[in-house]
Amino acid sequence: MPVSQPDSIKRQRKSAEQRTRDILDAATQVFARNGFRGADVQHIADQAGVGKGTVYRFYPNKEELFRAVVDDAMQRLTAQIDAAVAGIDDPFDYLRISFRAYMAFFQANPDTIELFVHERAEWGIECKPSYFVYKDAHSDEWLAMCERMVATGQCRVTDAGLIQELVGNLAYGTILVNRISGRNAPLLEQADALLDTLMQGILRA
Repeated sequence: MPVSQPDSIKRQRKSAEQRTRDILDAATQVFARNGFRGADVQHIADQAGVGKGTVYRFYPNKEELFRAVVDDAMQRLTAQIDAAVAGIDDPFDYLRISFRAYMAFFQANPDTIELFVHERAEWGIECKPSYFVYKDAHSDEWLAMCERMVATGQCRVTDAGLIQELVGNLAYGTILVNRISGRNAPLLEQADALLDTLMQGILRA
């Protein structure tokens, strides 16, 4: 009968990258459930299967860990959207596919929405939320896509910046309302209907 290995040996066999991933995944769940102040680093360590000292070796304090968790979520969201639209030239297809990829991410990662709420509650208006830092960093490429849509001559609204703002507000507002209201409806199922309503309007031409 094989002898089970001590937890310390199992931990040593994990790469630094895997331990980081485990810590971030565990911290995401704990911060989302308990908020920043209510989160216990020991609880995070236990859930990640590492020692508390290991958590602090990667992240010197709880604030850095929280910010790393939010940053990780935004990196994964960005990567998912970028992968979905890679090679897409048509601006309308680009918009629809990226919108669906956005909704799919938050459907699969609802805890991320809670992180946004806790970040805002903890640091208030003095600190720009990470979501909008990333949004601003990718603003130019999204504006360029909206400008290409306008250039086709198919848009009634010819202000590319306004289109960009409307789509962004619709996306962000939908995930927040869906989560905070407790409906938790499948976001991916709503994606096409939401975008069609925005693009076509609700009034007859």
